[in-house]
Amino acid sequence: MTAQSPPPPALESVRSLQDMLRAEIRPGLSKRELNAVEARFGFTFSADHRVFLAAGLPHGSRSWPDWRNGDPEDLAERLSQPV
Repeated sequence: MTAQSPPPPALESVRSLQDMLRAEIRPGLSKRELNAVEARFGFTFSADHRVFLAAGLPHGSRSWPDWRNGDPEDLAERLSQPV
């Protein structure tokens, strides 16, 4: 028997969390955009992160990568750093 991951959070819960951020929240990434980022950079967002980025894309802070319009070299550099 294997343990299953909990379901991702509801969109409404994520949006209330985003309201607490000190960042502008722009329209979220579509499924197609999320898939394109994953394919381009060779990784997979966790289910929670996909819901978070679909609910809204934080912008205006160096802390949050701009997955929609960010510089590909900057994004690649961020991904190469340890978490």
